[in-house]
Amino acid sequence: MQFNQQTNKHTNMKTNTKRILIMRHNKLFSAAIALCAIAFFTMGSVPSASASTAIPVTITGVYNFSTFPNVTGTFTTTGALTISGVSTMHVDPNFNGIRAHCVVTLIPSDGSGTIIIDQECQFATSMPAPYPTGQGKGRWEIVGGTGAYANLNGHGSLTMPTSAQGFPEEAMTGVVYQ
Repeated sequence: MQFNQQTNKHTNMKTNTKRILIMRHNKLFSAAIALCAIAFFTMGSVPSASASTAIPVTITGVYNFSTFPNVTGTFTTTGALTISGVSTMHVDPNFNGIRAHCVVTLIPSDGSGTIIIDQECQFATSMPAPYPTGQGKGRWEIVGGTGAYANLNGHGSLTMPTSAQGFPEEAMTGVVYQ
């Protein structure tokens, strides 16, 4: 009987040791999977060596607001882009006119494509000199394009001074990524 008890005790110890080793193996395996998942998701956020370079750009549009909220005008660019042509803008002001969301479409005269820009504008604060009180400021972002501009990205700030001819102007400065 004593031999059976010792054998059972020895068998139970072996079984318990085996279970402990399996549990340790499972913990190690789970930790390895977690580390691989973390590495997988963080690798996508690391910039690649071939990332695009930010190149300064200025986009100036002059508009006739007589057909508000769908206005037309002309635009010119300097810096990273050197194009000009026709521009359209749809203005969607909030209920009290303090903010507006605008969609600007630039149509270069050379037929190379189009550039679509979203603008978020606010008119609640005065602009710094030399701009008169009440003119707007905001930010812009390229959200689409066609032709040569299908993969163009960019963003920046904007001001809304009056042009030399007395027309409302959109002066966008920032960068594009080519």
